[in-house]
Amino acid sequence: MSHRYVEGKLRIEVYKGRKLTDKKMLGTQSPYLVMKIGEKRLVTKIHKKGGLEPKWNQAFEFNITRETEQKIHIEVWSKETFSDTVIGKRSVDLYEFWKKTPAKGGWWRIHSKQYLHKIRGEVFFRIKVNGKTYLQTHRRNPSAVSVASGNAKPPPPPTEPLPHMIWQVALDQGVTVRTTPSLNGKMVTYDGKEPVVLKRGELIDSDRIHKASAKMKNGKYIVTYWIRHEQGWSCVKYGREQLLVPLCDFKIYEIIEKGGVSTRMAPGSHAKRNEKILQQGEVIIGRQAVSIEEQKGARKSWVMHDHGWSCAASTKTSYMAQIMFRKAFQVVLKQGVSVRAKPSLKAKILRGLRYMDVAVSREIKHVTEKNGQKSIWISTLDGWSCLKLDALVTMIPLGEGQGWWEVTEEVSIRTAPGLRANRTKPVLRKGDCLVSRGLVSVPTEHSYWVKLWGGYSCFKLASDSFMRLKSGVELWEVTYDNGLYIRSSPGTSKHVMGYMPKGSLFLCRGMVTVEDPGVPTTIWVRHGRGWTCIQLGGDNLAK
Repeated sequence: MSHRYVEGKLRIEVYKGRKLTDKKMLGTQSPYLVMKIGEKRLVTKIHKKGGLEPKWNQAFEFNITRETEQKIHIEVWSKETFSDTVIGKRSVDLYEFWKKTPAKGGWWRIHSKQYLHKIRGEVFFRIKVNGKTYLQTHRRNPSAVSVASGNAKPPPPPTEPLPHMIWQVALDQGVTVRTTPSLNGKMVTYDGKEPVVLKRGELIDSDRIHKASAKMKNGKYIVTYWIRHEQGWSCVKYGREQLLVPLCDFKIYEIIEKGGVSTRMAPGSHAKRNEKILQQGEVIIGRQAVSIEEQKGARKSWVMHDHGWSCAASTKTSYMAQIMFRKAFQVVLKQGVSVRAKPSLKAKILRGLRYMDVAVSREIKHVTEKNGQKSIWISTLDGWSCLKLDALVTMIPLGEGQGWWEVTEEVSIRTAPGLRANRTKPVLRKGDCLVSRGLVSVPTEHSYWVKLWGGYSCFKLASDSFMRLKSGVELWEVTYDNGLYIRSSPGTSKHVMGYMPKGSLFLCRGMVTVEDPGVPTTIWVRHGRGWTCIQLGGDNLAK
């Protein structure tokens, strides 16, 4: 092998893809990958209904000489009945492909067929030349790595990515994307000139959050927080200024205990410990929080995260500090809600929020008006909006399956969804009002349950109903066998935010019809997690 050229036996291991663009109008796409080097063309197996994250786990070998074209062409296709559709493509020099792929494998982006700046997903590769990675070849004492003879065997699948969080850009001028989590990191560009800027209001998903520090002009340092997404790293918080806000119910904590915090299998000081220790300065995403009374009446708060459960605070000591939490609210008042300069009904009106609009709160304040009315206000990007005025609810918290309910028949609370689950002592009386935190169906019992703070309650059993929705929204159930995608806005080409299998329940907070040339008319429903298509042409996908 000579400089800038690849010679010998080239082994390319293709693992899987992620965040692929959905090219299937109805159902789940079946992707496959094509590689071309010179006149040689190799194709992976078709992952039937692989969707946005197909898995191939195949290895291919090429014999490369100086005369061979030193470029690889990668294409990802969706298998169709009549004519296959290209999802994305990428062309790269073989030497760069080998050099820039980590020894344990790495992700390579694919882009649109016409436009390089439109990312269509990522594919995970691992590359070896003559049985060695790039680092093994270019270090002083490379270790010998044997090359399997005959047909190449499929490599083991890589580890699965961490759970994602959805963020929204809050800064008016947008947020840049960098290659490393640092203000000194190189800005990401597609043409080598203009940097990539995430515009205000744009939604992105991340799988990691990182804490760093930046040096200011006066010589002092300021704390910054960064998230990693499909295009690179973006700063979400600079000192006290919030650049991006999380659109979910998760809270973000920073470890402040000098000796670190242990992790356990369950909440409680007597639960078994894990090997993982959260060090001071480490940032975690809290997915659930509980308060437990332990020995001698001491009460401790526990947080569930990716590594298990950790104690956030005891009666007198805090081990974690909550650094970021924003809540999204949706307007349920038909007339809409005004945005004012101050949290008062007498303050100047700046603009208005229409029915079903969503606003992200930065602060919540309780106010007593001059006429004696009690109100609750939230601070948003544009000003203050009234959340509740006496008994009038104008906006409700936005989240998966959340809604305002009124009990119409006395019903019990159980530890789990299902009539066989154990009952708890509290009982919901007729006329009680509550906020649900999720919806669950039990098909074997023909029952539907709402998730509450203290357990689950049945709101419908066969044809009998025990609760009614107060906010006036509709309850829908996914009936399509393959399930339905959740998108950031109505349209089959919009950003995918999640997935709901058949039987999932969701609350309708708005409905629109989309008509595109050459595509059947679609009807979309807005709910707590995004937009979902309920009708394609004459086919109903939910009821």
